[in-house]
Amino acid sequence: MSKIKKTVVSAVCAAVMLLAFGCGEPKSPSKEPDVTEQYPLYVSDIESISYSAETYAQKMSSPFWLSNVMYNEIAVPFEYEDGSVYANLMYAPERVVSVMDQQLKVTYEEGKDYTVDKANKRLVIPAGSSIVPLYEKADEGVNPPEGNYELVTAPPGGLAMPDSVSKYVIWNNGGGPFVYTECSYFYGKYLSVTYAYDVSELPKSVFNRHDKTMLAGVRNKLKAGNDISMVVLGDSISAGSSSTSDLKVEPNTPSYSEQVKAELERVYGAKVDYTNVAKGGSMSDYPLGEGAAALAAAKSAKPDLCIIAYGMNDLSGTTPAKFQSNIEETMLAVKSESRDCNFILVNSFPCNDKFVGNVYETLGKYRAKLNELQEKYNDGSVTVIDMLAPGEHFLTRKKICEISSSNVNHPNDFMHRVYAMNIMTAICDYKN
Repeated sequence: MSKIKKTVVSAVCAAVMLLAFGCGEPKSPSKEPDVTEQYPLYVSDIESISYSAETYAQKMSSPFWLSNVMYNEIAVPFEYEDGSVYANLMYAPERVVSVMDQQLKVTYEEGKDYTVDKANKRLVIPAGSSIVPLYEKADEGVNPPEGNYELVTAPPGGLAMPDSVSKYVIWNNGGGPFVYTECSYFYGKYLSVTYAYDVSELPKSVFNRHDKTMLAGVRNKLKAGNDISMVVLGDSISAGSSSTSDLKVEPNTPSYSEQVKAELERVYGAKVDYTNVAKGGSMSDYPLGEGAAALAAAKSAKPDLCIIAYGMNDLSGTTPAKFQSNIEETMLAVKSESRDCNFILVNSFPCNDKFVGNVYETLGKYRAKLNELQEKYNDGSVTVIDMLAPGEHFLTRKKICEISSSNVNHPNDFMHRVYAMNIMTAICDYKN
């Protein structure tokens, strides 16, 4: 071998050795730069995570999918016919930080009240635990939980509504029986689980991610420290139904729109003048007819940001084309008083599919029509927040009663929080 070839080979070998071992101790490749970019709220040292009411108050409405820590995911422990008792989590827990009751008053003890089954993404409830499970078919009205609950009998083919928050009813629209209630039948059995998880488990394109080209108008006002006006138009979900604040029970978690107001004020230090004219039972045509006074109030607030969130009640018969035209007419009415208003159009989370047929298909069509509006007003002033995809995602691991404490159509505290998180990502860049 020539001297030149020997020199080249030696240089290559030296470079390979340097890359392999570095100057000193061997180093493993680091993923931190990528983690920091995609998950700005990531906590590297998961052993350092601790739970406190103060920490949770700060993290309540910040998007968990920008982090590797899930605060107070709601899970229901079920007792199954085979005798097993467990509560499913969304992701495999790298470390369980805290397991509490729904009221965030009782902290359960690992090893005594539950054990962690990471492989199956669940908390196993052993014999002798102080955690009381629901029977697996309790959501159908079979073996209801013990408590001060009164069953209301629905008339044949009817949907009797409980006239008290201590009552529940069993409905059957032809797809099988299911419970509807606003009492603690379900939420009284919730576990609130805080845990660290591997971000590689997060699905793609389910949760919203920040897009700096959208809603720049309202964001720039907030970044400049200016106060803004925020208006909410919608149905019972936007009115706060089934949040514990609305139910007036602990932990009194605010509705999603109240959380958005509070989180905007926390992040930007600005004041948000908040007007909520949402109406339970209303459909997308409400502001254009019966809800004319609500629309007038929305216009007079001269909003910088307007959240419009219908769809759940529209499932009873509003065509996708009519849904779109109702939303656009409402937008234009608001813009007539607030030309520079930014809009967030929210597509509903799914209801119990035993309640209304073709839930996912119809909400999917509504989503497509909202997306068309975003494209039509392509100046970044209109964006769509989809809650159908997150709802479908959670239902791959959970029953509807774990995201809806009515077991039908109202989000529980956790889903109100996910609504707020999704909306916040549209406005706020948590990386900066």
